[in-house]
Amino acid sequence: MLLSQVESFIEENQLLKANERILVAVSTGVDSMVLLHILERLQKKSDFTIGVAHVNHKLRKASDEEESFLRTYCQKHQLLFYTTSWKHSPTSGMEEKARAFRYNFFREIMDDYHYQVLATAHHSDDQMETMIMKMVRDGNLFSAKGILANQSFGKSQALIRPLLHISKEEILNYSQQEGIDYFEDQTNTSFDMQRNRIRHQVIPLLKKENKQTLQHFQRLSCQIEAAQEVITDQQKQWYQTITTENHNEFEINLHAYLKFSTAQQSFFWQELAKKARQYYNLTISAKQIEQLMKLLVKEKANWEIDIDQTWQFQKNYDQLFLRKSQVVFDKNESYKLSVGESLFLSENEWLGFFPKDEVKIPEKVKFWLEYRQNLTLEFPTRVQLRRRQAGDRIQLNEQLNKKLSRFFIDKKVSPASREKAWVVTDFEGKVLGVLPHVFSYLCIAKETAKIHYVLLYRYQKLKLEGEANAGKRY
Repeated sequence: MLLSQVESFIEENQLLKANERILVAVSTGVDSMVLLHILERLQKKSDFTIGVAHVNHKLRKASDEEESFLRTYCQKHQLLFYTTSWKHSPTSGMEEKARAFRYNFFREIMDDYHYQVLATAHHSDDQMETMIMKMVRDGNLFSAKGILANQSFGKSQALIRPLLHISKEEILNYSQQEGIDYFEDQTNTSFDMQRNRIRHQVIPLLKKENKQTLQHFQRLSCQIEAAQEVITDQQKQWYQTITTENHNEFEINLHAYLKFSTAQQSFFWQELAKKARQYYNLTISAKQIEQLMKLLVKEKANWEIDIDQTWQFQKNYDQLFLRKSQVVFDKNESYKLSVGESLFLSENEWLGFFPKDEVKIPEKVKFWLEYRQNLTLEFPTRVQLRRRQAGDRIQLNEQLNKKLSRFFIDKKVSPASREKAWVVTDFEGKVLGVLPHVFSYLCIAKETAKIHYVLLYRYQKLKLEGEANAGKRY
């Protein structure tokens, strides 16, 4: 008997507890009226409270009649009744927006009247429809798992589906046997909606091919859910092992990534895409991931892939980044600095030039990263700072004078870091150093030389704009 089947399903999956307050979503269709009838029967065995929530979408002539019918039903059965109406229906995206409106209403009622559980009347035919729709729309393993019998909902509540293992045919038979009154929604026969096309044109054919089709889809959904649990744990481990999260940037250890199998790489990118969406509302498409994986197999040293107008993947030799596009720096930006002075080059950069015993570091930069250069008395007491220019050269040792462009290439400095670098020169234009990368051989104090000055460059990498415990930091 259907009642005993549902009761067993509820017990096996621990969907309900004694003394809980249950809000039942009822549309007055056969599915939700059967669910309400069954829960009322079970209420006599278990001590829980039932409330009924109904949304009048105002989309059909019968909408007001249905609301009136359900109000009378609840009064007769001494059930708490909550209703609302959709006064301003949209002109597009009707199905999704109607669903969002309903569930927002259910959350409000649960919060205001202290319900722990929301029960909906989804059944095994709905499960099959949903899985097919997701396969057609997404082609994604995890999203195809279908509907869950029990999931979290709202602040600390649960959403349950006690009829998920029951077929539509069994529900209709039960309604006839018990003489349950219900309304038939005529829009369910319209082929304007994808769900109805799948419901009436696809599923009957599949059922005809195999009478166990509904059970097979239900089993497949459970298997996907189990597989997701295992794979998700692995994804987190792979991600944490090879990914460093910085402000507006993800850095991937390319050497470690290339040791992954193709399947591991694919699932790793899914996890990274999830983080990008979570932290920055950035969507990385399956096509972009496919393109990225193909490029990484090749040996090209440097390339970029635009994800959107502000984010891109950047490969720089053995480094791979997903980062927000860098600010375009003013090539004419310059500063002058004398011994005893300091200044903020930007919000996240500070530079000080001091006698070695008179170093003064602002509290703000106390814990920032530091590049320090000890200097002798021969070092100029006034220097200039600017961005690099074409033709810049630096003396790296007694014999080697190299172009900065070549130095950056040899040291595998990323294009973005090259643009951010500060060039330190004397007032004749001779390059003394590049912050935070290198200083001229001519400026570096020999072991026997006495230190007179200290040049300090301090900078910070901002923390990730996401959860406080999200992944590795620096």
